[in-house]
Amino acid sequence: MGVELSLKPPVCPIAANGGVSTHTIINHCDQMLAYKVRSSNNSNYSVNESYGLIQIGYTADLIITRKPGKPQPDRMVIQYVSVPQDCRDPKAVFAAPKREGEIVGETTIKLSAAE
Repeated sequence: MGVELSLKPPVCPIAANGGVSTHTIINHCDQMLAYKVRSSNNSNYSVNESYGLIQIGYTADLIITRKPGKPQPDRMVIQYVSVPQDCRDPKAVFAAPKREGEIVGETTIKLSAAE
């Protein structure tokens, strides 16, 4: 298994007093992917979409917003799973049991809030 999904840029440098960082999620594989974004600090960080679908070879924008707060070593994880082309509900995919032969993985974003 290679890199099915990546994030550009891979690090999120937002000041501790708050701000916004824009990233691109890239689907590198030959299957459509559903994704779910999870954060270790939901009180300070939010995203424009927690769930989404990315077609083969396409990208999706991920906008990360940080509220003011004490800096700490936080991280955000993008979990992903391959889905059929007719999938329209990415949230339901993560509630269902794993299917045989599907691609499953995750990529981590370092959230580096500086004072």
